[in-house]
Amino acid sequence: MALDIAVLMDPIASIKPNKDSTLAMLLEAQRRGHRLHYLIPGSLGLDDSRPVARSASLTVRDDARDWYRLGDASPRGLDELDVILMRKDPPV
Repeated sequence: MALDIAVLMDPIASIKPNKDSTLAMLLEAQRRGHRLHYLIPGSLGLDDSRPVARSASLTVRDDARDWYRLGDASPRGLDELDVILMRKDPPV
């Protein structure tokens, strides 16, 4: 059964794909047939007591120069997602 998996992380364009463990998890989830979504940082909120965020479909590749593609972002209820991964760079 395919899951809708969202990731809330540092801005995706700032990630170093050759060092990032989040990318490895996303590649494996995609390989297993799950649907990936990127939650836009800073977009979490409530809509009439329902948790929401701006979300874009996400496709990942094992290519350091071209490792992700995002679809158009739109509001999405977090209750529509099966899994939400929260990944932040550790403090320096």
